[in-house]
Amino acid sequence: MNNKADYQPFDREAIKILEGFLPNKIFDAHAHLYDTEHLPDHGCESRIIGDLESYKEAMLPMLCNPKTMRLNIVTFPEGRMGSMDSESLQKADAFLLEQLKQDNANVGEILVRPGETAEQIAARLVHPNIRGFKCYHLLADREVTWNASIGEYLPEGAWQVANEKKMCITLHMVRDHALSDEDNLHYIRTMAKKYPDATLILAHAARSFAAWTGIESVEKIADLENVWFDFSAICESPAMLQIIKKAGIKRCMWGSDYPVSVMRGKAISLGDGFYWIYQNDLDRFSGKTSLRHWLVGIENLMAMRQLCQLADLHESEVEDLFYNNAAKLWGK
Repeated sequence: MNNKADYQPFDREAIKILEGFLPNKIFDAHAHLYDTEHLPDHGCESRIIGDLESYKEAMLPMLCNPKTMRLNIVTFPEGRMGSMDSESLQKADAFLLEQLKQDNANVGEILVRPGETAEQIAARLVHPNIRGFKCYHLLADREVTWNASIGEYLPEGAWQVANEKKMCITLHMVRDHALSDEDNLHYIRTMAKKYPDATLILAHAARSFAAWTGIESVEKIADLENVWFDFSAICESPAMLQIIKKAGIKRCMWGSDYPVSVMRGKAISLGDGFYWIYQNDLDRFSGKTSLRHWLVGIENLMAMRQLCQLADLHESEVEDLFYNNAAKLWGK
């Protein structure tokens, strides 16, 4: 796991293009801060701390050094955190609390576990800037978690607390067809209607790494005012464009998915699925092509820029995507 951005000359060339596009106020709706001491399954040889200072060092140059920078700090998930007595999760909660105390402008989300009750979840809200919950398929009680239904890793207790306290739930759904999966669609519609004061944030443009999954299905949930979207780590514009067309700009937000944003590579639609191109793939092209490989965060920001061009967005609407919508959602 790496939390530093290795900026190459061609990355900096891209950033110069972004200078005329990015606003000077940015609210990152999806940033993972972490301490690898709490993540033993990630197999890091030495301890790596991705704290606020590390984030700023890595990300501010990519974002053209905005005057205002705020974060929704999302707990980094690991499978063993699903245990009700998980020491890793307890340490992750303490780490999030430490980061929130450093800057009152930021908010954060704790990781919720399958089977966790509303009472157990509410007891973990130990800071007023904990404003939501993160769930993740790795915590599901099954061998192959990529096929898990949302209810297997998102406890209803999180919905109950989010509804009562008007909080958010960030969902990175799985299953091959993402939002086009009937099971996922049914769950989202059912629970969003049952808990209208909870806000469900569909991460990664409703996990539209395979662009068609969002393009084909977003209109089926566009009427749900409490369903929002973050565009973190999406490196192609079509699904994001469709989401804006069908659901409107006011429920869409930019996010970095840090530290994924400082890896080198890109997520691409491929066939009826998607593929993450990472450094091991890129190394095969070394010396054989003039192709230059941006950091994932730059790929995402370039896709955002293309989205705004294709949609003919005004400057104020770009500001909505990068700051205003998130600030409104989290009441700051």
